[in-house]
Formats: sequence, structure tokens, C-alpha cells
Amino acid sequence: MDAVIIDAGTLEFSEEDLTATGLLVPYGVKARSNLGEFEVTPGAFEIPEDVLGSALNVEHKREEVVGGLSRVWEQPDAGLFASFKFRNDDRGRKAFEDARNGKRKNLSVEAAEVKISGGRAISGRVFGAALVERPAFAGATLLAAEDTEAVQLDSTLGPDEDGHLSVLSTSLPVDITVSTPEGEQATYAPEATPAEDNQEGGSIVTATAIEPGQSPAATPAVPSTLLASAPTTPVDGITKAYELGTIFAAMATLKTPGSLDGDYAAAQTLLAELADIKVNATGGLTTPASGVIQPAWVGKVWQGKKYERRFIDLATHLYGGINVSGRKGFKIDQGTALVQRWGGNKSNMPTGTASTSTIAATRRAYGYAADIAREFWDLEGGQEVIEAFIQGVVDSYAKITDLDALTDIIGLGSGSVNANGVISADGSRILEADTEDYPEEYSTAMGMVIDGIDAVTDADDDPGFVLVNRAAWRQLRFTPKDQVPEYVSFAVKGTGDATADTVVVKRAPDAAFDAAGFDNTAPAVVSSAKTAIEFREQGETPIRLDALDIARGGIDKAIVGYLETFPVRPEAVIAFGTPKAAG
Repeated sequence: MDAVIIDAGTLEFSEEDLTATGLLVPYGVKARSNLGEFEVTPGAFEIPEDVLGSALNVEHKREEVVGGLSRVWEQPDAGLFASFKFRNDDRGRKAFEDARNGKRKNLSVEAAEVKISGGRAISGRVFGAALVERPAFAGATLLAAEDTEAVQLDSTLGPDEDGHLSVLSTSLPVDITVSTPEGEQATYAPEATPAEDNQEGGSIVTATAIEPGQSPAATPAVPSTLLASAPTTPVDGITKAYELGTIFAAMATLKTPGSLDGDYAAAQTLLAELADIKVNATGGLTTPASGVIQPAWVGKVWQGKKYERRFIDLATHLYGGINVSGRKGFKIDQGTALVQRWGGNKSNMPTGTASTSTIAATRRAYGYAADIAREFWDLEGGQEVIEAFIQGVVDSYAKITDLDALTDIIGLGSGSVNANGVISADGSRILEADTEDYPEEYSTAMGMVIDGIDAVTDADDDPGFVLVNRAAWRQLRFTPKDQVPEYVSFAVKGTGDATADTVVVKRAPDAAFDAAGFDNTAPAVVSSAKTAIEFREQGETPIRLDALDIARGGIDKAIVGYLETFPVRPEAVIAFGTPKAAG
């Protein structure tokens, strides 16, 4: 038998303790992958100092663990080697036998954080390995040293273009001559020296194993990968071989942050020799125009917080009783001056005078109507859209009536009311605050709120609420807690609500103050008694009307609502601020 000089150690299985040794990552082998062509050089991959927990699985199926790594070491002239201990149970013994008999003898490294630069792997961290039918790296195999006849080698086979020798068997010859760094040669029998006894610093490489009948060039030179083994050369007309389980396992791993025990953003995965299968891209498996992959339907999406009325309920708010002829009443003016002091002792009794005036309500009408195709009701899939649309109409009614009520409140404070109850909102009743009386440490807005509350009390009514513009609200919001009058309690919230001595304070839109004649560059405040103004609606929700449009196959939908404003006591609504300049 011809002795063959192979830069390799003896790689063997030990049936007694279910151990095996093999080459995980050969150095200097050009690899083709989805990250481009590259090779692995000494020192690129980090080797675990402690292999506890480093699993050996089957075909990268993480749930099929059949053993673990017992040792990993680097031999600079060869690559990364590893020894494995198989589990002593049915699965472990079966995997051991499959490796021995050649059914699944190849190794595929599992590495995290693999990065490629300049055609070389510059980093990576080994954390496990898999037994696979096809290796990602050519030559990454467990080679059995079995008792078999010597294999005659084809003398014409020499080193390949990368300097690696190939043999035409997955079993090594009985006698192997190993070259040492010092140039000495020694002949070993396969069972003489287990791989675990090799010195890590020795110049030991394994032979590149190929299947009988193949040439060295036919074996794919593809790098070992994270969660993937390399496909074989085309066989029987199959141009590409994909391990779907491997691909799906890789996808699941990448979708789970932290699954690789490290920074997910830094984890890189090599799927060796895979074609580009793109999603909704030109030339991909699916294209933007194909419509094969549909977006997830979520129905009506969040459109912001539903409008909740903030102003109409500050005043007296009633439902029903709106008369078609409107509402009107009278009041006695100067009624508190009727009784005067009397001198007594049969002197003439005083006779006070009084007068009366009338006050009337105004009414606004609101409505919306649409002729909607019957298909929205008759067929499936349309009712949800129409119901959401009609609810939007109702919400719109709630908002417009609330803002109109606000306009009336602020307008009642800033302007005059005629005999028909129409509020002019001309700014004629806006009072300038006596800011000279406010202590310097207190904000102007706080002083105006206090003055507004006191003014309602002076009008012989109970303070109910205070409305402020943005300029006033910002002063209140940024007032330090130690700059609040000692005998006044203030609580200001980020929701636009506040309290001042239990009186409700609300921030109102500047547009309403502007329409009432205020200069919004300065703080503005309108205070009122709850009973100073009365609002009535016909119902708690607008009236809904339905009708059939038979001739055109439609359903008419409409809503109708009414808001009546009755300014009962304009004198109990007081405005402080700066009127807009004329013109």
C-alpha cells in the first residue's frame, strides 16, 4: 500500500464513550454565500472558553439536540476542530451511528455575529454545531477510522487550487503518515492516537473528503453557516436544493430578538448558497403588482380620541321642550332698589320704582343627509363602513354644537344681548383687569381668574366656571407652587382643566375669544354662573331619519338637531382682558 502524506490528525469515533472529533471550519477555502465570496482565516472566529451549553443538533433543528461540544480548538494551518460527546439515549446513539455509517457524517458550524469584509470573515462567535447530510464547508466532516482494507489512491490526484489534498473515500487508509512542524514524519495506525490527544499548536489538517465518483471541483466550496448547511451540486436535474426546515428555522431565529444571546442588531446570518427570493420586488417570488401577499386587514383604525363635549355642560343644559315659536321671558330691572329706608313716626312711606324687560332665546338647526347605495346593507362587508361613517356624523354634531355653545358663553360675557336674545359679541363688555393691585410674584392670569370669580359673586350669583385663552392658561400652567395666594387653592392639569377654589377653570380655543373681540396676545378670562345661560337640545342625540330611495336603489340617511340658547342673566357673565384694536 502506498503511504500518503496528509496534513491531518487521526479523526475517529469512540463507540465506548460515544465521542467523535471533526473539522468544523477549514481555513483558506473560498466560500459562496448570500453575503458574497469570502474565506475564513485563522483567528476570525471566537472560540468559547467554556463549551457548557454548546449543543450538537441534527440538521440545525434546535429542538433535536443529540449531544454537545466537549472541546473546540484552532489549528492555524487547518481550521477549527471540535470534539463531541453524544447523548447516551436513543436519539444520541442513533445520531452517532448515522455519523459512523456515513448517512449524516458532515459538520456545519453554528456561529453568531458573523461579519464579512474584503472577502474574508472578520468576526464570528462559535456557539454550536450540527450533523448534516451536506456540509457548508467542504471537508467539514467526522471521518471514521474503521477497520477496512487500504484504499489505493489515484496517483494523478494532487492538491487542488487551494492546496488541499482529496481522497476518494470517506474512510482514511489504515496507515497515515503525519508531518509535524519540525519536518519529522511518523506513521500511525488509525486507532493508535485519538484526536483528543492532538496538540493544539500542531500542524494538523484533515483530508478533504468527497463522494466516490466525484472530482474535487464538484464538491461545493461553501462556508459553514449559522443555521444552514450547504446544498449539493445539481443532481438528477434539480438545479437548487433547499432545506425548508433550515430556512424556516433561520427565519424564526432572526424574528426573535435576543434569541442568539447577544445584541440582535449585531447578529449576522449566513445562509450558504441560497438564491435571492425577494418579497414584493421586481424579479422576486412575489412582485408589487402580483397581489399574492395581501396586507393584514385591521378594519377601522384609531382616529384619535372621540370628541367629548367640554363646554356646553358648564352652563345649564336641558333636553326637550324646544317650542317652535321660540322661548321668551321677562325680568324686573332694579328690583333690589324698591325698598328704601323710612323715617317712621307716621312719616310718608318711600315708594321705589322698577322696570321690566324681556329676554328671548335663539335657536340653531343642524343637519346632514346622504343617499347611500343599498349594497352597503344588502351585501356582506359594507355595513361596518357605513356604521363607522354614521357614527362620525353624530360625533361631528356633538362637536359643532359644543363649540357653538362656547361661542355663546364667551360672546355673552364680551358683548351685548338684544331683545331677541341675539348675542352681538362686540367686545363692548370686556373689562380691563386692575393688574396694579396684583402682587408682583403672582401671574396676571391668576389675578384675573380670582377677579372673575369674585365678579360673579358680586353679581349676586354663584361662580360656576371660568374660561381662559391660551395666554392665560400658559401663565397658570407655569406658575410655581410657592407663588399661589395663600388663601386660594389652585390645581392645574395637563388636560386643559383646572380648579380655583373648587370653581372649574377650562382652557378654550383662541378662535372663540378672537370671535368675541379679545386680543389673544394678552391673557383673557370669562367667568360665569352656571345658571346665567341655558342650553336646550331636543334630545341627547340628534334625530335620525331613514327613508328608502326605491327608484335609485338607495337608502336615505339623515340626522337633524337643534340647539336653543337662552341668555338668562348676562350680568352674571363677566369678561376680563384686552379688546382688539378697532379696525
